[in-house]
Parts: sequence; C-alpha cells; structure tokens
Amino acid sequence: MATYDIRLVYEAGPDPVTREPLGRDDEVVTVAADSPWEARSRALASATTRAMGRVVRAYDLATGEEVRPPLSEGFRPGRFRVDGLDGTYDGFTRGETWNGFAVPYFPLAEARRIAADFAAQPPNPDGQPIGEYDADRDVVRLRDPSSDDWDETPRVEIDGRSLYPVGAHLWTWEEAER
Repeated sequence: MATYDIRLVYEAGPDPVTREPLGRDDEVVTVAADSPWEARSRALASATTRAMGRVVRAYDLATGEEVRPPLSEGFRPGRFRVDGLDGTYDGFTRGETWNGFAVPYFPLAEARRIAADFAAQPPNPDGQPIGEYDADRDVVRLRDPSSDDWDETPRVEIDGRSLYPVGAHLWTWEEAER
C-alpha cells in the first residue's frame, strides 16, 4: 500500500440549511491506500473539515493533479477531429461508433471550444452559424443557419465526470493522433 498526501479543497458556498456563506477551506490528509481514488475516499473520511454542502475537490499533493475516478473498462481518453472545424479536441470515448464514425464525449472546456469554433466558421448563404454554452440549462447549443432547429447537447455523467457528447451520433467525428 502506498502513502498519499491528499489536499482537500472545500469551495466557498452557502450552508445548505442556514444559507449562511461558508468560506473556502483546504487541508492536507496523509493516508495509506492502493490507488489515488481510494486515497481520496480515505482522506474525505478522516478529514477534520466538514463539507457542509460545499463542493470538495481532492488533489494528489505529489503531482498537483486532481484525483479523478478511474475510467471504467473500455472508457479512455482520445483526441478527435471533424470535417468543417480546424481544431482537434481532447475528450473520451468508449470505442463506440455511429455509421463508422467516432462517438466522443468532451469536458466542458473542450465543448465550449467546439461551440466557439463552430460559431467562428465563415457565414454560409443562409447566415452565420451559432455555437454557445447555456449555463442556466447546462447545454451546449449549436445552430446551422440552414436549419431552424438548434442541436442541444446536455451534460452526461460518466465515471464521475461531467461530459458533453457534442455532435455524437450526428457529426462525422474521427479519432486523431494524440
């Protein structure tokens, strides 16, 4: 069993009962565990600070990386590209395909970048493409001016990660070299 120093960061937020503001706190907890994810669980269980409804993030002090849940069988990181957009985008895949094309899932920062790149395309005869993130509804919204419909991609939770399958089962995504 390895020893991990886990830094727990409690983000500022309201007390869920009294609505009193709670400040940001952090503490370091040293635990023995077989994996960083197990160390996170043990650190949370032995922490002296209580979350009190606040979001808690855990970081491996040795690497500075946020401790994330392990990926389930077949779920892996990938880099993706699609015709019509110049960039490549980091996301995740289960290896599934739709009509022979990749079905990617993106973290919010990449999903926003896809929306921005979509909106930055040159106008077509019907007008300017629109891409945006609607924070109130937690969806990525894209609209091709040749259509009256918006394509909306809501957030999905996979292995404890909030991801957005932008263009999945619709666009011709391909996996790119990492």
